[in-house]
Parts: sequence; structure tokens; C-alpha cells
Amino acid sequence: IMASIIIITQKVDENDDLLGSFIGWLGEFAKYFDRVRVITLAQGKHHLPANVSVHSLGKEVGRSKLFQFFKLYYLLIKYVPTSAGVFAHMSPIFAIAAAPVAGIFGKKLILWYLHRNLTFKLKLASLLSDNVVTASKESLDLRNNRILELGHGIDVDFFRAPRSWVGESAKPFNILSVGRISPIKDYETLIQAAGVLKKQGLDFKIRIVGRPVMKNDFGYFESLKQLVSKQNLADKIEFSGRLPYRKMPEIYKDADLVVNLAPKGGIDKAVLEAMAAGALVLTSNWAFRRYFRQYAYRLVFEHKNQRDLVEKITALNALSPAEKHQISDFLVAAVAKAHSLEILINNITRLYKGIV
Repeated sequence: IMASIIIITQKVDENDDLLGSFIGWLGEFAKYFDRVRVITLAQGKHHLPANVSVHSLGKEVGRSKLFQFFKLYYLLIKYVPTSAGVFAHMSPIFAIAAAPVAGIFGKKLILWYLHRNLTFKLKLASLLSDNVVTASKESLDLRNNRILELGHGIDVDFFRAPRSWVGESAKPFNILSVGRISPIKDYETLIQAAGVLKKQGLDFKIRIVGRPVMKNDFGYFESLKQLVSKQNLADKIEFSGRLPYRKMPEIYKDADLVVNLAPKGGIDKAVLEAMAAGALVLTSNWAFRRYFRQYAYRLVFEHKNQRDLVEKITALNALSPAEKHQISDFLVAAVAKAHSLEILINNITRLYKGIV
């Protein structure tokens, strides 16, 4: 166990739909350090081990940017000297801000980041950090020798749920899609496929969990709702909006199949969470083929190809309970091996010890 670590993040809130998963990371870090000091822009509800302290910069109570700036530097100057180093989570600006203090005291600065967009801030942060850690090489469009691929950090035990595939035929085939309501997620192909499946007489339900975030997402969401009504699918497709992260295990447990329609690129966390929960998955991102191995031909469909999607959904639904069980067990093992939270935090901790 090492002395202490400073972690800078955007939000500590177990009910947040986007950042709620980070609570699990903090609990895992707490196993390796005497003290985990978390500096966050805002905080909500959280239950954390006794050796984790959360210092909010006050965004949730409307503190000004200037106040946040001074409080950040006050906390860094106070705690960095006695720490193993600084871990900046999902925000290059945090790494840039912490770099001078980490540099003065000779402490290691590590940035965790995954996003397809290569910005000036990210390039600068990667130069100022000792390492940039990311989930997989597809998750970050940046190439230098400081970048390490360490997996996505999925809390497999949090999602894992016993499943019985027997007696499935008596109920609708439950299809789930999870993610921001955004054009890159290509939900329209799923809705069009649903129209075909309904005509073919398949007994199914589709649940879409997520919400629009960016400005142009809202218009896209309206167009999806119109498409559902035009295709006469209101009885088949439900938009659930945002759900607290802690509710997600039961949402995945209810799904027979989780469909992800994003193009090739970063490894989508929702697919890994679904795998951990033992659901069957179907994705158009062929970067997943290395995890699906012999099942890739069943679990990957051609991006934006509605016919291929319909055929793959029909084929997965038609599998015997024994076959579904076999694939389900394989997927749980695959995500535990390549993307478990335990392995990720252990590897990040080793970086502070200079082992990796």
C-alpha cells in the first residue's frame, strides 16, 4: 500500500448516468493507497470507503470559475507534496492544470482519456503527462510512446447476473440499446430493422436507454420519435431517457440482446457492460472482433446495413438455450480477462510505483 494519491474528476455522483461508474474506480483505488483524495468539480450522492475524501470545487452550488480555479490550486499545493502523484480522469484540462504543481514536486502525472476527437488540449496534456492511459488503441487517436492501452475498467461483479435461457420462448425477445441519443449511434437503422421484424411476426421489444446531450442531438431525437410513429412501432420501441448508473445492472439483466450501432472506433463501454451482465451482444464496430473470436460472425453486423442487422437478430433469437448460454459465458469471461476494473486499477497503481 502506498501513501496517497490525488484524483481529479468532473463529478462524484453514483446517480449520474454518464460518470456514475467512476465511484467503482474510487473504491478500487482505495485498496492500493492509504489515502485517496478526490478533487471534483461537483459532487452528489456517494458511498465510499473511509480512506477516500472528496473535495468539491463547488460547481453543484454555483461557485464561480475563479473560485474553482483558486480552490483547485490550494488543494494541489496542499496535498501533492505528500502524494504518489496525480491521476486526471477524462479531462485534459485537469492534467494541464495539475502539471506545474506535479512538476515542481517531482510527482507522476497520469491522464486517463478516451475520445475520438484529437484536440489541442489533448495534445498539450499528453506532452505534460508522464503517461496517458486509455481503454484500447481504438479509443484514442493519438500516437506517442507515453500512451498505454490498459482496458476499460468494467466492474464485472457489479454487472454479473445469473441467467436462465430456458423458457425464453414464452416471452418477447428483449432488445436493449444504451448510449447517448446522437447521430453517431445510428438508432435509425435499429428502428427500420424493427419495422421489418414486426412484419416478419417476431415477438420482441426494444428499449433505448440514453438521452440527447449536444445541441444537434435534440433534433436527431425528434426525428427518431417521428420514425417510430411513421413505422407504427410505438408498441415495440420505448425510449427510457437517462437512468442512474446504479440501475444499469438490472436493465442489462432484463435484456436478451444488447445492440450497439456505432461505427468502427473506440470500444463502447455499453457493449462491455452488457457482456459482463451475460447478455448477448450485436455491434457494428468490428474492433470488437478480437474479443468475440469464434463468435464474431454472429455478433458483428455491417454498419448501417439494416438487412444484415435483421438477419443477425433473427439468428440470435433462434439459438437454443444451450447455445445462448455458451455464448453468454464466453462473453463474461472475455470482458473479465481484457477489461476488468481490478486489473486496470492494479496496472495504473503500478505506474505510480514505476513497475510498468
